[in-house]
Amino acid sequence: MSEDHFDRFEHFNFDMDKHLFSGQSGRLRTKQEAALHTNRFDPSGHSRKLVTKMKNTEIKKRADKK
Repeated sequence: MSEDHFDRFEHFNFDMDKHLFSGQSGRLRTKQEAALHTNRFDPSGHSRKLVTKMKNTEIKKRADKK
C-alpha cells in the first residue's frame, strides 16, 4: 500500500496507536505475548547463582591443592 496520500496527521495517528494499544506489555506485544515472555517463578530459588557459586568453589579448591 502506497503512503503517498497520507498526510502528517495520519502518520501522527499511526505513531500514537503504537502507544495507545500496546496494553502495557511493551514492544507492541499483546497481553498474551507479554505473559508468555516474562520471568517465571523458580521454586528451587536462585539456581543459576548457586550453580555458578558451586562451580567457582570447586575450581578454587582444585587450584589450592596444586
